[in-house]
Amino acid sequence: MKKLLIISSTLNSNFLLSNDIENFIKNKKEFESKIISLENFNLPLYTPTLEERFKQDISFPKNIAKMKDLICSSNAMIWCSPEYNGGISPILTNSIAWISRATKDWKEGFKDKHSLICTSSGGNGKNFIKGFTIQLEYLGSLVFNRSLIKTNSNDISESDFKNVLNDFCENILTK
Repeated sequence: MKKLLIISSTLNSNFLLSNDIENFIKNKKEFESKIISLENFNLPLYTPTLEERFKQDISFPKNIAKMKDLICSSNAMIWCSPEYNGGISPILTNSIAWISRATKDWKEGFKDKHSLICTSSGGNGKNFIKGFTIQLEYLGSLVFNRSLIKTNSNDISESDFKNVLNDFCENILTK
Protein backbone atom coordinates (compact mmCIF):
# COMPACT_ATOMS: atom_id res chain seq x y z
CA MET A 1 0.00 0.00 0.00
CA LYS A 2 1.37 3.42 -1.00
CA LYS A 3 1.37 6.21 1.58
CA LEU A 4 0.05 9.45 0.11
CA LEU A 5 0.46 12.60 2.18
CA ILE A 6 -1.83 15.51 1.32
CA ILE A 7 -0.30 18.76 2.54
CA SER A 8 -2.39 21.90 2.82
CA SER A 9 -0.54 25.12 3.51
CA THR A 10 -3.59 26.73 5.04
CA LEU A 11 -6.83 25.86 6.79
CA ASN A 12 -9.03 27.68 4.28
CA SER A 13 -9.92 26.82 0.67
CA ASN A 14 -6.76 24.73 0.19
CA PHE A 15 -7.76 22.57 3.14
CA LEU A 16 -11.19 22.11 1.56
CA LEU A 17 -9.49 21.12 -1.70
CA SER A 18 -7.30 18.69 0.28
CA ASN A 19 -10.43 17.10 1.78
CA ASP A 20 -11.99 16.71 -1.66
CA ILE A 21 -8.79 15.04 -2.87
CA GLU A 22 -8.64 12.72 0.13
CA ASN A 23 -12.29 11.72 -0.35
CA PHE A 24 -11.44 10.77 -3.93
CA ILE A 25 -8.28 8.86 -2.94
CA LYS A 26 -10.11 6.88 -0.22
CA ASN A 27 -11.82 4.90 -2.99
CA LYS A 28 -8.46 3.61 -4.20
CA LYS A 29 -7.47 0.51 -2.24
CA GLU A 30 -3.79 0.83 -3.24
CA PHE A 31 -3.39 4.04 -1.21
CA GLU A 32 -3.39 5.09 2.40
CA SER A 33 -3.89 8.86 2.60
CA LYS A 34 -3.48 11.44 5.32
CA ILE A 35 -4.09 15.21 5.32
CA ILE A 36 -2.01 17.68 7.28
CA SER A 37 -2.19 21.45 7.44
CA LEU A 38 1.06 23.33 7.85
CA GLU A 39 -0.77 25.88 10.00
CA ASN A 40 -1.28 23.23 12.69
CA PHE A 41 2.47 22.69 13.05
CA ASN A 42 3.16 26.31 14.03
CA LEU A 43 6.81 26.07 12.99
CA PRO A 44 9.23 28.83 13.98
CA LEU A 45 10.61 31.01 11.22
CA TYR A 46 13.68 29.29 9.80
CA THR A 47 16.98 31.06 10.43
CA PRO A 48 20.48 29.56 10.33
CA THR A 49 21.07 30.77 13.91
CA LEU A 50 17.97 28.98 15.18
CA GLU A 51 18.92 25.83 13.27
CA GLU A 52 22.39 25.89 14.85
CA ARG A 53 20.87 26.21 18.32
CA PHE A 54 18.65 23.17 17.67
CA LYS A 55 21.65 21.18 16.42
CA GLN A 56 23.70 22.13 19.50
CA ASP A 57 20.84 20.90 21.69
CA ILE A 58 20.78 17.74 19.52
CA SER A 59 17.04 18.13 19.14
CA PHE A 60 14.77 19.80 16.67
CA PRO A 61 11.38 20.82 18.11
CA LYS A 62 8.79 18.03 18.08
CA ASN A 63 6.67 19.62 15.35
CA ILE A 64 9.62 19.90 12.99
CA ALA A 65 10.54 16.27 13.65
CA LYS A 66 6.91 15.18 13.25
CA MET A 67 6.53 16.94 9.90
CA LYS A 68 9.87 15.58 8.70
CA ASP A 69 8.84 12.05 9.67
CA LEU A 70 5.47 12.33 7.89
CA ILE A 71 7.10 13.54 4.68
CA CYS A 72 10.01 11.10 4.81
CA SER A 73 7.69 8.13 5.39
CA SER A 74 5.36 8.98 2.50
CA ASN A 75 5.65 7.52 -1.00
CA ALA A 76 4.04 10.51 -2.66
CA MET A 77 2.73 13.96 -1.78
CA ILE A 78 -0.06 16.21 -2.95
CA TRP A 79 0.63 19.85 -2.16
CA CYS A 80 -2.29 22.30 -1.86
CA SER A 81 -1.26 25.89 -1.37
CA PRO A 82 -2.37 29.34 -2.47
CA GLU A 83 -0.37 31.55 -4.76
CA TYR A 84 1.01 34.26 -2.49
CA ASN A 85 2.10 37.56 -4.05
CA GLY A 86 2.66 35.75 -7.34
CA GLY A 87 4.69 32.92 -5.85
CA ILE A 88 5.05 30.30 -3.12
CA SER A 89 3.37 30.96 0.23
CA PRO A 90 5.71 31.81 3.14
CA ILE A 91 4.40 28.98 5.32
CA LEU A 92 5.24 26.45 2.60
CA THR A 93 8.73 27.87 2.00
CA ASN A 94 9.41 27.85 5.74
CA SER A 95 8.28 24.23 6.08
CA ILE A 96 10.43 23.09 3.15
CA ALA A 97 13.43 24.87 4.71
CA TRP A 98 12.98 23.06 8.03
CA ILE A 99 12.45 19.65 6.41
CA SER A 100 15.56 20.00 4.28
CA ARG A 101 17.64 21.03 7.29
CA ALA A 102 16.25 18.47 9.77
CA THR A 103 17.34 15.47 7.67
CA LYS A 104 20.81 14.01 7.16
CA ASP A 105 20.50 14.45 3.39
CA TRP A 106 18.69 17.71 2.59
CA LYS A 107 16.81 16.00 -0.26
CA GLU A 108 15.76 12.99 1.86
CA GLY A 109 12.10 13.97 2.18
CA PHE A 110 11.66 14.64 -1.52
CA LYS A 111 14.09 12.63 -3.62
CA ASP A 112 12.38 10.28 -6.10
CA LYS A 113 8.96 10.90 -4.55
CA HIS A 114 5.98 11.73 -6.70
CA SER A 115 4.41 15.15 -6.14
CA LEU A 116 1.22 16.70 -7.43
CA ILE A 117 0.88 20.46 -7.04
CA CYS A 118 -2.58 21.93 -6.49
CA THR A 119 -3.85 25.37 -5.62
CA SER A 120 -6.98 27.15 -4.56
CA SER A 121 -6.07 30.77 -4.99
CA GLY A 122 -7.43 34.26 -5.49
CA GLY A 123 -5.04 34.75 -8.41
CA ASN A 124 -4.54 32.47 -11.36
CA GLY A 125 -2.24 30.12 -9.40
CA LYS A 126 0.08 29.53 -12.34
CA ASN A 127 3.06 31.38 -10.88
CA PHE A 128 2.84 29.24 -7.75
CA ILE A 129 2.68 26.07 -9.84
CA LYS A 130 5.73 27.11 -11.91
CA GLY A 131 7.81 28.27 -8.95
CA PHE A 132 7.00 25.34 -6.72
CA THR A 133 7.63 22.87 -9.55
CA ILE A 134 11.15 24.28 -9.90
CA GLN A 135 11.74 24.00 -6.15
CA LEU A 136 10.42 20.43 -5.83
CA GLU A 137 12.36 19.24 -8.88
CA TYR A 138 15.52 20.80 -7.43
CA LEU A 139 14.87 18.78 -4.26
CA GLY A 140 14.64 15.62 -6.40
CA SER A 141 10.88 15.19 -6.45
CA LEU A 142 9.13 13.69 -9.47
CA VAL A 143 6.60 16.44 -10.14
CA PHE A 144 3.52 15.37 -12.07
CA ASN A 145 3.13 17.34 -15.31
CA ARG A 146 -0.46 18.38 -14.60
CA SER A 147 -1.98 20.28 -11.69
CA LEU A 148 -5.30 21.12 -10.12
CA ILE A 149 -5.91 24.87 -10.18
CA LYS A 150 -8.98 26.38 -8.55
CA THR A 151 -9.40 30.16 -8.60
CA ASN A 152 -12.06 32.65 -7.56
CA SER A 153 -13.17 32.89 -11.18
CA ASN A 154 -12.59 29.26 -12.30
CA ASP A 155 -13.50 26.11 -10.46
CA ILE A 156 -12.06 22.70 -11.37
CA SER A 157 -14.39 20.65 -13.51
CA GLU A 158 -15.34 17.28 -12.06
CA SER A 159 -13.85 15.49 -15.06
CA ASP A 160 -10.52 17.38 -14.81
CA PHE A 161 -10.41 16.69 -11.06
CA LYS A 162 -10.95 12.95 -11.56
CA ASN A 163 -8.65 12.68 -14.59
CA VAL A 164 -5.70 14.43 -12.94
CA LEU A 165 -6.01 12.41 -9.73
CA ASN A 166 -6.52 9.10 -11.54
CA ASP A 167 -3.51 9.76 -13.76
CA PHE A 168 -1.37 10.84 -10.81
CA CYS A 169 -2.28 7.70 -8.85
CA GLU A 170 -1.59 5.50 -11.86
CA ASN A 171 1.76 7.24 -12.31
CA ILE A 172 2.72 6.42 -8.71
CA LEU A 173 1.85 2.77 -9.15
CA THR A 174 3.71 2.31 -12.44
CA LYS A 175 6.96 4.14 -11.68
